[in-house]
Amino acid sequence: MNTFHTNRKGEGEAAFGTCLNKGYWMNVNGHRISVQWGVGNYVDSEVRYGRQENVGDEYGSSMDFKHWQSNTAEVMIDHVMNGTIKNTSINDDVFGHCSATCVAKFFGCIASAQPGDDITQAINQIFQSN
Repeated sequence: MNTFHTNRKGEGEAAFGTCLNKGYWMNVNGHRISVQWGVGNYVDSEVRYGRQENVGDEYGSSMDFKHWQSNTAEVMIDHVMNGTIKNTSINDDVFGHCSATCVAKFFGCIASAQPGDDITQAINQIFQSN
């Protein structure tokens, strides 16, 4: 099986994308949200460290399964501010161990934002209440 970086050749990033069967990203209203839940991500420890009986601890282990699951997810949200991509977390990092409810609230915030809006404070409030 050949593995290519993307199915899009020179067309830029699309509105939707997946990553190694363990997550996805979406571009919405000038903001990009990435939701990941695989080996190496800040998720349930048995998933993050490959501690499940039938799972290896390699980064791409999720590709061995038709369905890959976790109870928590790692989220990164970026937005464009004055032509520069800016991360929305307090420490310019990812939001780890997010519940499904937290991720849904992130989507609600992004969906109601306008391109160019600084949603940093709102996103961090959602995460802190997670």
